[in-house]
Amino acid sequence: MDNKRTMKFILIDHWSRPVYKCIETNILCKDINLGENEICLYSCQNEIDGEPESPIKKSLEIVFIDKYKVDENEFNYMMLSRLKSDCDAHLGISNRKIKNCKNHIEEMKRIYNIFPENKKPQWLTYDKILEYEKLMIV
Repeated sequence: MDNKRTMKFILIDHWSRPVYKCIETNILCKDINLGENEICLYSCQNEIDGEPESPIKKSLEIVFIDKYKVDENEFNYMMLSRLKSDCDAHLGISNRKIKNCKNHIEEMKRIYNIFPENKKPQWLTYDKILEYEKLMIV
């Protein structure tokens, strides 16, 4: 068998690891470096959520036809999502209250405005942030 393996990115698993499929063998591999720095592939028993087990042999030449690229907005999406969850908990039946609602809302506005127009989150609008502001800041 040839020493060349062609990898195609297929998805991110539940542990934020990029999963690749080998075109020649149909075997799934995971990048244990989470898509950052140099790709480090491990086999995973051909299960999407399987644990990385063995490193891919160094003697193989790996060629990527499609690589995972970390979204530069990923952290801001996560942070905005967390701030939104805090608002929902604050307004709900939870005992989890935000100590400084004004600063919290200002941070949500700041992060929301960082995104370019075509990258704004679909799950939160600026109008919804203003609605949280009216409900939380008295």
